[in-house]
Amino acid sequence: MQKIYFLSGTMCNQDLWQFVFPEIEKYTPKYIDITSASSFEEINAIINSKITPPAILIGFSLGGFSALNFASQYPEKIKKLIIIAANAKGLSEEELRLRRSTIQFLETHTYKGISNTRIKQFLHPNNHQNKEVINIIKKMDADLGIETLIKQLKATSKRVDITAQLKTIDTPILFIGSKEDALVSHQDVLDLKTALKTSIAVILKNCGHMIPLEKPKELAEIINNYL
Repeated sequence: MQKIYFLSGTMCNQDLWQFVFPEIEKYTPKYIDITSASSFEEINAIINSKITPPAILIGFSLGGFSALNFASQYPEKIKKLIIIAANAKGLSEEELRLRRSTIQFLETHTYKGISNTRIKQFLHPNNHQNKEVINIIKKMDADLGIETLIKQLKATSKRVDITAQLKTIDTPILFIGSKEDALVSHQDVLDLKTALKTSIAVILKNCGHMIPLEKPKELAEIINNYL
């Protein structure tokens, strides 16, 4: 079967997709680990080394932006994109300031792992007591560790709006967002869909940012139907 390639978000690894991969039909899902990268250029190099073009690339959050960025520079290598809980925007000055502050704190304090308060920001209120999902997020964070967190925050801070570049390519794109996502506005997802003529969008309800963990069967069904 043909392979399809998955990219995870910040402080996420293959565990993010553990409920999605078994539901994928007619394709073999392959995870691409980008956690070692120190820049978007390195992320592009990793993707380039792992895919067989023309490839179907599926990315979540940071992985979604990375997939869009790769396709904007190497459109001939991508057949289709599925972008989950991500947009093509750069980071605002406020977001950059918060990142600098976070990096400085992490470099000078003992990291005790992701807090329950932070985890709740990623999840819909329906999942604030979902121990299975919470434990997966905590495990991914612990497995990757503070060095990866600092590296990812530094590597991905140089993020500029790539909407203009995406308008120049003809790659079919499916955007999947969540109406209750506190990190990525579903309106930004819809605006990007409007801006890109070869794209469509699906907006889920009763779900936060962690779509692959909160709505894995729905997500897999959408992916299967699109492909």
